[in-house]
Amino acid sequence: MTMKATRSKGPKKTVRLDCGKFLVRTATIDDASDRWASWMADPEAVYMLNSPVQVLKKSDIVSYIQSFDQRSHMLLGIFEKVSGKPLGFLRIDIDHALGRCLVSMLIGEPEYRNKGVTNAITVAFRDYFFETLELKTMLATALLHNRPIIHYLLKSGFALDKTIERHVKSHSDDAMLDLCFFSLTRDAWRAWKIANLPGPAETTPKKSH
Repeated sequence: MTMKATRSKGPKKTVRLDCGKFLVRTATIDDASDRWASWMADPEAVYMLNSPVQVLKKSDIVSYIQSFDQRSHMLLGIFEKVSGKPLGFLRIDIDHALGRCLVSMLIGEPEYRNKGVTNAITVAFRDYFFETLELKTMLATALLHNRPIIHYLLKSGFALDKTIERHVKSHSDDAMLDLCFFSLTRDAWRAWKIANLPGPAETTPKKSH
């Protein structure tokens, strides 16, 4: 949350993805709240992400949202569709020259973790970046102890490229943590959909380059 995104040229992207019970859309300053700020002090989130405990205020979240240009550095909120309740967010940093993006995610509301939210938003989210923005590769990282996200990434098509031992220093003690690097290509994503979602996958338009 402390790292600000750099600005880039090009039109801003306004994203609104219908994900069944959930909605993924461009985050705005109107979404900032003290509740969102509290996520960064949640013990489970801090442990899984290896983030420093941060006591933030609504104004800090406003500044964080404003730091994204919504072009190459995008911040998307995850919401419960009916109530509009914010559940978490996705950060996407795009390298347009290489046609790839690095994705990170946090489900901030504890009662919604491991309850299917991530699975529910997967297809619409990845289709947007692979088919609409026509990116070629999606990247992700996870600490080795973050077993839930590693299980999700592998189950949903990502490949584990490498694990670097003792790569990241823990914010809770002096331990050095292992970091896993994952990737998913557009072709691999399309193949995963055909194998796992035969109906929807067949209707997804495919663009060749």
